[in-house]
Amino acid sequence: QGAVNAVAFVDESQVVAGYDTSDIRRWKIEDGQQQGQTMQAGKCVRSIASSQDGRWIVSGDNGSRVTVWNALTNEKVRHAQYGNWVWAVDISSDCTKVVGAGYYGTDNVRLFDISSGTQLLPTVSHTYTCSVKFSPDGSRFATVSYDYGVRVYSTHDGKVLFDSGTEGSTNSSRPVTPLVWSADGQQLFVASKGKIASFNISDSSSTEWPIHENQIPPSIASNDIFIACSAGSSVSLWDWMSQRQIGPIITHTAQIRCIALSPSGGYLACGFADGKITI
Repeated sequence: QGAVNAVAFVDESQVVAGYDTSDIRRWKIEDGQQQGQTMQAGKCVRSIASSQDGRWIVSGDNGSRVTVWNALTNEKVRHAQYGNWVWAVDISSDCTKVVGAGYYGTDNVRLFDISSGTQLLPTVSHTYTCSVKFSPDGSRFATVSYDYGVRVYSTHDGKVLFDSGTEGSTNSSRPVTPLVWSADGQQLFVASKGKIASFNISDSSSTEWPIHENQIPPSIASNDIFIACSAGSSVSLWDWMSQRQIGPIITHTAQIRCIALSPSGGYLACGFADGKITI
């Protein structure tokens, strides 16, 4: 069924995965059985998100589409057409908004009402955006670019609240998810080859620390306590406050394409090029 390019937890019992065959499938963790019909995106799925209330799944694909799905029935609700590949999507914590980002060009980041499909802000430009994330309280969203750093925008008026310049650029043209917020919404963490950088939004200060792999672009996921960082065929866990590694490195035999943490932080999902998902 193709490589797993994106994975997200629907809740503590299910994961949803996007494949390079354009398939989107929900899987039950307990017995590994598929839940409901296979959803079909336009082309290769690059990004996926699930709402906290379990109502919505949103996908981004190489067919230049952001698609909203009914998470209970697996039926397509609507889609928005972009001008290029959509490598990043996210859903706000109140489950009312979706943000999607195209990779190339300008005017590539849009904020929508998830129920009506109405665009809520003028289109934002941040070239080569590879990841986008709402803040925990939903009042802001952040984007990170291949070579234009990190920006934070207000969801109310689209105003730029923080801009790192070129600092924090991922320098990776591979579709990774290198961006997460701290639980208190005061810091942004951006992963790039060999390191994770932390940006304090209030005073624009930054720190960084080395990770377990320095040759392969990493992806990260987080909860209220720690950050999971995948690079190559392994995953390391980090306390986001102390920036210290937690426990041993988790090693696999195959290269990891994507990772996700369950809402409680009790489960870690890893997606692989051979179509497998390990929980």
